[in-house]
Amino acid sequence: MEVDLNVLTEQWMGNSFSVKSVVRIIKGPRELSTSYETTCPSFTFTVRGSGELRLNQHAYELLPGKVIHSNAGMRLKAWNTGDEEFECYRVLYLPEARESHKDNCMYKHYELEIGFNPQIFSTLDKMNNISHRGDIPSGFQVKVLVYDLLGKMFAAARSLRTSEHRTIVEDSVAYLHLHFQEPHSLFSLASRYQLSPKYFAEIFYKDMGISPINYLINYRMKFAEKLLLTTNASIREIGRSVGYADPYQFSKMFKKHMGVAPSEFKSSALSSSG
Repeated sequence: MEVDLNVLTEQWMGNSFSVKSVVRIIKGPRELSTSYETTCPSFTFTVRGSGELRLNQHAYELLPGKVIHSNAGMRLKAWNTGDEEFECYRVLYLPEARESHKDNCMYKHYELEIGFNPQIFSTLDKMNNISHRGDIPSGFQVKVLVYDLLGKMFAAARSLRTSEHRTIVEDSVAYLHLHFQEPHSLFSLASRYQLSPKYFAEIFYKDMGISPINYLINYRMKFAEKLLLTTNASIREIGRSVGYADPYQFSKMFKKHMGVAPSEFKSSALSSSG
């Protein structure tokens, strides 16, 4: 499931934290890293190569263009799954809140797609170099750079999602046009794209100005309107042809969206043409 970027950004604006360390890790082909229990949250940015990160029973791919956030108290195991060197940066931090909150991003594990972004790698390299100095001014500089990093990271993820979401919405519209006679639910539509129903509804509405289910109903009603005007099919037959086995439900839905019952609509159309 995708994490909500608006919620994530808002929480980071209100969260207090201190940077524990910034480390650069290089592993040889198929090399296994040490397995341990995490004591603080962290971000992992893959620079090159491919690997796998396991947090308890949850597995994440380590690839350039992906960021993995892990929380404290998890069994972490990571290794290079490729035949070339693997390189990544890890930014470890400590939340300053005394108690964890289940809905707070600092206490969750998740993945963000950010695409290839040299500016982010440059910021990480600078953070890594400065953090090794170990003095107070350097610590302040690193924290400033963390905010810069988060800004670039969220902007990249948002830009990538905008493009991906447009593709998802276009695909879902085409799918509904081809399968409008079949039963659909918000859950089944969202599941096609491995999104939560709420998130899928949000991106669909943002792009189309209407909810997915209402879009489907409107499309069905327009098709039914065409059949009422151009065929001698019964109300029951037309209802079935647009996905309603129950003629009463079809008539009720048609009247709700078109303002008149199907029979009245047909009679009115015939009178006007006569």
